[in-house]
Amino acid sequence: MNEQLRKEIAGFFLQDSGDYLARFSGLFNEYGFTHIGNRSKLLVDILFSIECSLKALIFFESQDDEKKTYNRIKKCSHKIEKLLFQIQSVDADFINFKKFVNQISLDEYSICSRYSLEANICFRENGVLGNKYYSTIANPDWIKTLYEEAKKLKEYVGSKDVSFHVVDFSDIDINELLENQKRLSDIAK
Repeated sequence: MNEQLRKEIAGFFLQDSGDYLARFSGLFNEYGFTHIGNRSKLLVDILFSIECSLKALIFFESQDDEKKTYNRIKKCSHKIEKLLFQIQSVDADFINFKKFVNQISLDEYSICSRYSLEANICFRENGVLGNKYYSTIANPDWIKTLYEEAKKLKEYVGSKDVSFHVVDFSDIDINELLENQKRLSDIAK
């Protein structure tokens, strides 16, 4: 895989991860987010952030071409566990994140709960809001902990691309840039 293109694609996913975290941060108020629909949407923002960070990490690690890597992550859909399975990292930070995900059974929560109807279905037990609701999305400490873990994951993945170098205008290969953009456009075809 073209390393520059691989980093660019991973960067897109990391940008999305940060955008979801920023939206959560801007909307979260432990005293003011009142109904189940709002709370579940905040959870979904964190889930999307985690998903995007994991997809970025898969691209950073991949030695396959961008199309094969993209198809591999697409098959995982929005399943955090499936994305985790694709990652080879044995770094302590990543292992700790995997343990955290397993402890809270993150795959129990779906991005489908971004809709109020599905949130009510997902978080009601025997027709009433019970422990699953009050111990998770209605618990500011739980949601903040999940947010902090998502933030740490994004920072960990972002640290995988620490290379920085100054590029002179004369060193830019316009043909390579155009080829990368064409390959990027063809990724989902």
